Amino acid sequence: MAADVAEAMEILNITSAYVMGISQGGMIAQWLAADFPEKVQKLVLAVTTAKLSNLGRERISCWLNLIQTGTYKDLMIDIARHSYTTKSFEKFKYLYRIMGIFGNIKDKQRIDIQAVSCLKHDSLDFLEKINCPTLIVGAEKDEVLGVEASLRLHQHIKSNQLTIFSECGHALYEQNKDFQKRVLVFLES
Repeated sequence: MAADVAEAMEILNITSAYVMGISQGGMIAQWLAADFPEKVQKLVLAVTTAKLSNLGRERISCWLNLIQTGTYKDLMIDIARHSYTTKSFEKFKYLYRIMGIFGNIKDKQRIDIQAVSCLKHDSLDFLEKINCPTLIVGAEKDEVLGVEASLRLHQHIKSNQLTIFSECGHALYEQNKDFQKRVLVFLES
């Protein structure tokens, strides 16, 4: 997937860029920065991981099972329940139930590929190849990957800054206005 991004950058005549990867996008961004360092000036990795913990493996395996059994409503509710804080989920749980009733899984194969790639992702041995300035953003109440995932990235990537948002879940980029401000401060520095 990172090679696909690098190829797209070539086609679009983008020699290098600031790259932000959130969740699985952060997994892809790690490989882009490691394998194509000339393409990444600065890197933002938000609520992502170098390798799934037991928590992440359990969550992604659950979603994969829900995808394969076709229970879209249960999938939507489980994603929301674990991506948002309890307080936020309570506000929107009925919306997710309605989306689950009227929505469906359009391309099970694509989602299967994405879930399996998350389960297999392991960039720990390659993180030292990331040499660009990097902002790592984690969420204290991340019930998908856990805050430990961000701390682990912080330990293995050179030249990084770590920000952990309290009272946020995996969907912190949607919930917290300070997230965007923090990213902009990093990119402008």
